[in-house]
Amino acid sequence: MSGNWKSVVLSLALLAAPAWAQLPAVLEAREPALVARGSGAMRWLGLKLYDATLYTEAGAPFSWERPFALKLSYARDVDGAAIARVSRDEMDRFGQSEAERTRWYARMSRLFPDVRRGDTIIGLMDGAGAAFWHNGRYLGRIDEAAFARRFFSIWLDEATREARLREALLGRGAP
Repeated sequence: MSGNWKSVVLSLALLAAPAWAQLPAVLEAREPALVARGSGAMRWLGLKLYDATLYTEAGAPFSWERPFALKLSYARDVDGAAIARVSRDEMDRFGQSEAERTRWYARMSRLFPDVRRGDTIIGLMDGAGAAFWHNGRYLGRIDEAAFARRFFSIWLDEATREARLREALLGRGAP
């Protein structure tokens, strides 16, 4: 009986949780579970591009040393080539060799699809690299820890261009 009340409480909490806090299906089976830590909106010239949500193990404070996921829920249509290009350019700010830049851009160009309003892309950093899903469909992974660190630095590094979004993702406030 004691297990049943825990299930009921958890079910009610999930129903009451805001949509951004709901765990994406592709992450549900992970142990320990990834739980929403924080969420915020990315805007450019006042236009909302996407909502971002950071998932950490059991909702714990963010650490580069532990697996985490970042979910982007797009508010507009974006070409996959543009996603790869902007990602490459932002990663330049965190340092990469020309060989890495070329290799990683080629991989991102093949990996990232065109997205439509309402689509999601989820990236999971697990220490060995990064895996990606589009609307729940597995896209593939880049098995280089250095790639994963630089890619997710776009949002999570202290030197990000979007400090307010970073703070919101880390659960320290909303942009």
